Amino acid sequence: MSRPAGRHLCKAHGVGGHSRSMKEGKGLAMESKRQAAPSGAPASLVQEVAALWGECLGGPDVGPVDDFFALGGNSLAGIKIIERVAQTYGVKLSVRDFYLAQTPTRVAELIEQGRAAA
Repeated sequence: MSRPAGRHLCKAHGVGGHSRSMKEGKGLAMESKRQAAPSGAPASLVQEVAALWGECLGGPDVGPVDDFFALGGNSLAGIKIIERVAQTYGVKLSVRDFYLAQTPTRVAELIEQGRAAA
């Protein structure tokens, strides 16, 4: 699948420049959560969404069930991710649905639901 020209939107704007040290304290708890959660979305899509989050949040390693806000996510990063999802997958997520989803796995499920409805 080819990516649109705007694929580096998050990186280009430097959203979420959080330092690694902020997340180190959460390392063990987050590491245990990284096991794949059962999902209706393909594992490859979950991985793509997790990679997108990592890019938009300043490069942290993001697992399939990591919480957006625990990773340092904020409203600006959320909007950038929502824009990238629309550009890349053709699915428009509401801000509310995105924030309620909280994890890459759940966002991938929303993308799958949006594709099915289209």
